Amino acid sequence: MKVKKILAVLLTVAVLATAVVLVACNDKEIQSIALKEGTTLGPVVKGGELDLKDKLLVVTYKNGDVKEVPLTAEMISGFDKNKTGTQELTITYAEDGKEASVKVNVSVVETAPTSLELKASPLVTEYAAGERFRADGIKLEAKFPDGSSKPVTEFGYPTEALKAGDDGVELSYGTLKLRVPITVTEPAYKATDAASLQRALSEAEEGSFITVSGTVGEASRESGYSIYTMKKAVRLVGLDKNVVYGSFIVDCDGAVIRGLNINNRGWVTGEATSAHRNAITVTSNRVTLEFNTLRAPSSDAIDAAEAIANGIVLSAGTDTDSAVNIRMNKITGFGFKNDEWSSVAINTVAGYSFPYETTNTHGSNSSVRVSINYEDIVKYNSFEDVDNEIIASDYSLGFERMYILAYASDSEKAVNALKYAAETGMTLLLHAGEYELGGITVDDISFKGVGGEARISGITAGDGCTFDEVTVTASEK
Repeated sequence: MKVKKILAVLLTVAVLATAVVLVACNDKEIQSIALKEGTTLGPVVKGGELDLKDKLLVVTYKNGDVKEVPLTAEMISGFDKNKTGTQELTITYAEDGKEASVKVNVSVVETAPTSLELKASPLVTEYAAGERFRADGIKLEAKFPDGSSKPVTEFGYPTEALKAGDDGVELSYGTLKLRVPITVTEPAYKATDAASLQRALSEAEEGSFITVSGTVGEASRESGYSIYTMKKAVRLVGLDKNVVYGSFIVDCDGAVIRGLNINNRGWVTGEATSAHRNAITVTSNRVTLEFNTLRAPSSDAIDAAEAIANGIVLSAGTDTDSAVNIRMNKITGFGFKNDEWSSVAINTVAGYSFPYETTNTHGSNSSVRVSINYEDIVKYNSFEDVDNEIIASDYSLGFERMYILAYASDSEKAVNALKYAAETGMTLLLHAGEYELGGITVDDISFKGVGGEARISGITAGDGCTFDEVTVTASEK
């Protein structure tokens, strides 16, 4: 009887263990799938089959795990090999009774192209070892036997980490290859924590690379944040899965910040310093901020009722040679406000003294208006959960009416911008869509639609108002 009891207990334990394993497995559900970066399925010559050799699908699970699986014909639907043009295919992956799908484009052509031509180079051509190639900015054309050409939007490229001394990457389109020249340099410093990042910024020579990897700092407001000041034009680049808790001040011309995931602290009324209210503060010219993710602190990390948290603040000493590149950044969570101020994703400041004891390389006493292509900034950056996307202010006009330019994607943001419009005039960029402005009257406003037509109502447009890609309805004009 004892043996039977022990056996029964063991069987019960085994059943429970199996149940636990099954529950654990069920917790690992598919969140999304995607073709591996740098992978393309085309072009396919009419009547031919998709080339799936060595093509991989990246499966991401809800618990954060990621794996790669070979792409098979059984996963693909919607492909017609006898129909020329761009087709949208569906790739479906199933596992443990769960499935996920993704749509991809493939080009079917009458005849195979004979060569590729590079029409525009990538945005980034100079890398630090350990970075990955970025194909953004590339424009390719395929040449055909009859002399015709066609833009190529889907092409392959390598995704492994670059090595020092690499001098090019190979783009592929079907069987065709094209080599694009790049340079890859060993970084002067490799920062893995706050202390090593501070040291690197202090010691690195002009033009050298500093790479950032791992988690730098921590979320604790009391001690986990640092303010990092760039006094020399170094190139600060983030490697895979880096996270930085802190704020950056760029007090030199020619600096580059690329590929960082910055979690900034935000500012609470009454604190001694406000430098950490911005993820990046620039008090110089010729800055490049690209491929970064800027996140405001969560509402439970600060006193959200009193907090202000800005993404990027630009404050330059001369309007010549500004050459500001702000592109391919994701700016999210800057939605805080208090009784006096609202958070801004990108804020350009003129007519104001330089903050945080910065010196400004041009010897100016206060910032000036700079010439920036704001439409490109709108086009090549993404904004999520922000109180204001883009504002350009000139404080020499006074604190009541200082906005000289703003970009808005909804009615509330547009009304807020118009409320503080400079009496001398303002440009209001509007994302394509509908706007109800609540019956306000405005003068000297240049309305401009971005990305398509904007339609506004509830406005009386007075003297000096102009409209470009903007239609006014149900109001006076």
